[in-house]
Amino acid sequence: MPNPPNRSSRVDDRIARLETTIQQLQDRSDLERRRRRRNLLLLGVSLSAVLHVGLMVYLNYMYRARPAGPEVHPVSIKFAVIQEAELTQLQELQFDDLVPEVPFEIEDTAEQDPALDLAPEISAAELEIARAGSVPRLTGSGSGEGLTLEGGGAGTTFFGVSSRGTRFAYIVDISGSMSDQGKIEVCMRELARSIEVLPDYASFFVVLFNSEITAPPMQKGWTRARDGTVKRFTRWLEQVDPGGGTRPQPAFRRVFSLENRPDVIFFLTDGVIPRETVAVVAALNGRGRRVAVNTIAFGDPASQAFLKEISHRSGGVYRYVSSDGF
Repeated sequence: MPNPPNRSSRVDDRIARLETTIQQLQDRSDLERRRRRRNLLLLGVSLSAVLHVGLMVYLNYMYRARPAGPEVHPVSIKFAVIQEAELTQLQELQFDDLVPEVPFEIEDTAEQDPALDLAPEISAAELEIARAGSVPRLTGSGSGEGLTLEGGGAGTTFFGVSSRGTRFAYIVDISGSMSDQGKIEVCMRELARSIEVLPDYASFFVVLFNSEITAPPMQKGWTRARDGTVKRFTRWLEQVDPGGGTRPQPAFRRVFSLENRPDVIFFLTDGVIPRETVAVVAALNGRGRRVAVNTIAFGDPASQAFLKEISHRSGGVYRYVSSDGF
C-alpha cells in the first residue's frame, strides 16, 4: 500500500492555498482602489470643467453688458392701444415736436444790448410784417420798456410778447368794443397762431371774457398742443362773436383754479378794466408759485396803469399794440 501523505505536507498545501487566496484578495483590493481613484479624478476634472466654463460665460456676459465708457441705461418700451384719430395726429408731428421739455423761463432784460431796444408801442400790422421773415421774440421788463428782438426759441409769442414754459393760459377780451376795426378777427387769428406754434409737449388753456367767461366746449382742462386738437380750437375761435362788458376777474379765477398752475398767462384787453382787477390777480397769484402775467393793451391804452401794475407785480411784460393798419 502507498504511504499516506504525512500531516506536514497537508499543512503546507493549505498554507500555500491560503497565501494564494490572500494575494488574490489583495490584488482585487488594489484594483478597486485604483478604479475609485480614477473615478474621483474624472469627477473632479468634470466639475472643474463645468465651473470654469460657467465662469467664462458669466465673465463674457458681464463684459458685453457693461462695455467701457459711459453707463448705458436700459430702455423701457411700453405699448398702448391708440385711437385712429390720435394715430393720425402722431403721423402729422414735426421734428420740432420731439424736442425735450424746456423749463419755464421769463426773459431777463438786465443784460440786453441797448442798441436793440425797441419802442414799447408796435402796431399789429407791423407784427404781421415782422413774422414774414424770422419770427421775432420781443421781451422786456414789466413796464414794457427795453423790449428786444431776438431769435426763435422754445415757447410762443402773443402779439410780440415772448415767454417760455410748458403751460400757457390765454385770457382774452371779447367785449363789444372788440368788434371795432376788425379787432376781434385780428385777435382770434393771433391767438390761433400763438397756439399753433406751441410744441406738442406744451399745454394751453383759453378763457375768453366779457361780462361773463366763455371757454371752448372741447376744453376740459390743460390741453396738449397736438395738431388735430389745435385745428379744432382754431375752427372754434373763428366763430367767436364779441359783445358785453369788460370784466376779467372771473377769467383769472378760472385759470388759477386749475389743478396745475400755468407757467405764463397772456392777458389781453382793449378797454377799461375794473380797478379791483389788480388786487384780485395779486391775491390769486400770491397763493402759490408766482405766475408771470403778460398784459397787452390792444388798440386802447386806457387801462395802461392797471395792466402795467399787474405785469410788474407778477414779473411779466406789459405791451401796447395799436390797431393802426386795419
